[in-house]
Amino acid sequence: MLHDMLGWIRDQKMPSSFESTGLTKTIYLDIMEQTLRAYNKEALERRLPPSKADKVDDIHAYARITSIIGILISQGRLRGWRSLWERMMDACCNDFHRASHDYMIDFSVKEIMLSYLAMKEQLDEPTRERWLTELRKIEPERNYFHLIREGRDESHLHNINVYNMVGEYLRETEGLTDTNDYFARHWPAQLERFDGNGMYKDPNCPILYDLATRVQIQLVLGHGYKGEFLEALDSQLKKGALCTLFMQSAAFEHPYGGRSNQYLFNEALMAANAEYEACRYRDSGDLKTAGAFKRSARLAVQSVLRWLEKEPPRHIKNMYAIESQVGTESYGYYDKYMATLGSFIYIAYLFADDQIEEQPCPAEIGGYVWETSEAFHKIFANAANYSLQIDTKADHHYDSTGLGRLHRRGVPSELGLSTPFTATPSYVLPAGTKPTSLAIGPGWKDDNGNLEFLSDLSDGLEHRVKVLAESSDRVIFELEYFGDAFTSSCASIKECYTLNKDGLVIHSELNDRLNSQDIVFRVPLLCSNGEAGTEQVKHNGKLIVSMKSNDYIIDFEEGCKILECHTANRNGQYSVLQVEGQSKAKVQVHLQLR
Repeated sequence: MLHDMLGWIRDQKMPSSFESTGLTKTIYLDIMEQTLRAYNKEALERRLPPSKADKVDDIHAYARITSIIGILISQGRLRGWRSLWERMMDACCNDFHRASHDYMIDFSVKEIMLSYLAMKEQLDEPTRERWLTELRKIEPERNYFHLIREGRDESHLHNINVYNMVGEYLRETEGLTDTNDYFARHWPAQLERFDGNGMYKDPNCPILYDLATRVQIQLVLGHGYKGEFLEALDSQLKKGALCTLFMQSAAFEHPYGGRSNQYLFNEALMAANAEYEACRYRDSGDLKTAGAFKRSARLAVQSVLRWLEKEPPRHIKNMYAIESQVGTESYGYYDKYMATLGSFIYIAYLFADDQIEEQPCPAEIGGYVWETSEAFHKIFANAANYSLQIDTKADHHYDSTGLGRLHRRGVPSELGLSTPFTATPSYVLPAGTKPTSLAIGPGWKDDNGNLEFLSDLSDGLEHRVKVLAESSDRVIFELEYFGDAFTSSCASIKECYTLNKDGLVIHSELNDRLNSQDIVFRVPLLCSNGEAGTEQVKHNGKLIVSMKSNDYIIDFEEGCKILECHTANRNGQYSVLQVEGQSKAKVQVHLQLR
């Protein structure tokens, strides 16, 4: 796979119309500064512990805010914030070694070490020694939660253990600890969590935590780690980074799937990953691949700027009031995940090299169908400035099975679809909306006449993919679902996807044992992203959903109805178009964004 992906990139020709983004690495500092618009300087001061005996409230978020402030000061920004930053650093450093098995400390040491390293040369000796003295007192067994303990299984390790290992290694660079024994205990267990594509399998395989974990490992290697696990870790990073490159959508966004999705820090991690890999290929002399990674990074951050330009800046891809918490999990609150964007975008800044020239990246060239390992159960296709993503076996806490994303370059990503819907969401929906398992896809009636949908299935579902055509202007593939998940009324479903400059044509067909079932097909229709609403107009057998200057056009040959009930995903509220089958068990739908 690694060879095929690299060969694909190296074989691409530079289009005559290609233009650089013109972005430099300062965009990452600009975004860090934009994230701080979410925080009031006086409020941050009020959050300082009243005495050394008191602890910081929510040190996970506070450490990330502290880190951003220090890093920006080191770059000549935020004049007038230094005194506050030093007191925030005092509070954080004082807290770490007093904690007992606190998972928030697992995250936070890394943040304070990055801030310290950024400002190190601008500190006087007493300040350096004061902080290093406190940071030297950290003991992983006592202070961290996610580590191997006698008599406890290793299932709780997952990605958070990697965060505390980053903190430990950064402490080692300052002579505060020796990581040899700690790494020897933990890296072997962590290396077992990668699949054959170099993607990290956090519990339930959320696609964001694959990338988040690999980017944390990049920090260790990027800060000079040369230990016994270097080669094994680097091999996984190299493979996984190519996967991320080919999963980026035509709107240059991170894929959906599982928890912590649709937050802006997802794209920050894409940028961090790509900037690191651009340097890898620069060093090997492969400037074409280096330029493709750099291009991917810059397009990723460009894609989130519209959410940051709002007042207040958004941390997730919708325009609902911050206090509504729409789209967020309980842990995804604004105070923490706005700072997380700034923290992760700094990793991109650390590795960025503006001397590398941008080259076209897969997300904008297209011409491929790619499937993850079974653990992640995702299919990606890209052609002619369109891309799609399918989940073949969804985790119904967050997603639904079927086509959950259709993007086109230059079109707001929520207008088509960015992520599917679920009847059992682990995140907040807008008031008045009904949780529903929903993706773009087919349904049928069970033996009792009740409607069932592909989007509802997961356990016992199997599939196979057959690619029929792959070029930059067209991809065609067949996808068949089968297995024990189906009831007696429907044995399997076969779909054919054709993606080209005219959009996406989907042909769906039921394998109906009794040859008596009528197929139905559902398409979510955006009503509002929390700010901008849409207009729906039927015209010449088509339904057109318009938002500002963009249209989503659904073309169908048979009767349809728009279901009145509104459902929602992380991005907004949607109604549902339900199309009836053309000839009992078959239906064809044409979707276009413009």
